[in-house]
Amino acid sequence: MEKIGRYICRTSLIALLVGAAAAPAAWPARDKIINSFPSPTETLYGLTYGGGVLYLGDTLTKMIYRMNPNTGSVMSSFVPSPKPTGRFMFGLAYSSGYLWTNTGSPTKLFKIIPATGSVVSSYTVPDVSRNDGIAADADHVYFANNSSTDFYIYKFSPSSGTVVKSWAGAKYPGGMNIITHVPTSKQVVMNLGNVDGWVYIFDLDGTRHNGEQFKIDAPCPESFFTGDLATRDKTHIFFASSYLDVIYEHEIDWGGQEEYAVKPTSFGRIRALFR
Repeated sequence: MEKIGRYICRTSLIALLVGAAAAPAAWPARDKIINSFPSPTETLYGLTYGGGVLYLGDTLTKMIYRMNPNTGSVMSSFVPSPKPTGRFMFGLAYSSGYLWTNTGSPTKLFKIIPATGSVVSSYTVPDVSRNDGIAADADHVYFANNSSTDFYIYKFSPSSGTVVKSWAGAKYPGGMNIITHVPTSKQVVMNLGNVDGWVYIFDLDGTRHNGEQFKIDAPCPESFFTGDLATRDKTHIFFASSYLDVIYEHEIDWGGQEEYAVKPTSFGRIRALFR
């Protein structure tokens, strides 16, 4: 798949370098990159972690890679069987020993046994028109609806086949994960905005942690933070950048100051970049 973003990377990069403002005053959380490795595919999207394995999905081929989370080496790969319907495969989630993935037009959800790749259940998800990243806990799957008319997160119950809750997510909501919120010891949903790279934090009932958002630490130009999030533990997450074809491991500092991943630079430096 062609990387459309690369055609306008130069314009976006100039805007980023010139327009980067001073960092916000203080945020209760921030992240920093502690490891990275290249993706085994150029059409990566879904990402999740479970049982010591990092799972990465290919949105076009619907291949799922089992990867070593420390080195990025591919241990094995599989296409779920039967192959999920729908043109694209989007997010991945792991909960209670199962993988979940989703496709669109219409939105479908698939429950997979990780060891065999077998699809054991599938569901049609009402109300979700343009699904993107997903997250899961023991009872629910959370969908990021990336539509210009509906930037909502939908909480879906597989047992009842219904959406039980919805709320406004990040702008152009994409990657999602569930993580232990260290200050409160509660489970929360993280939701990444694909356009601006800001991660917003919500309780599982949709209550937003105002002022606790942070900008993901990755060297993406503005508008190209497309990708998914995965939780390793309560202080470490992964980000799959589908723009850079790189997977980053981040350490979460639940009490700190936000800093920009890319620092502002001089006009001389900008000119030098494009000579």
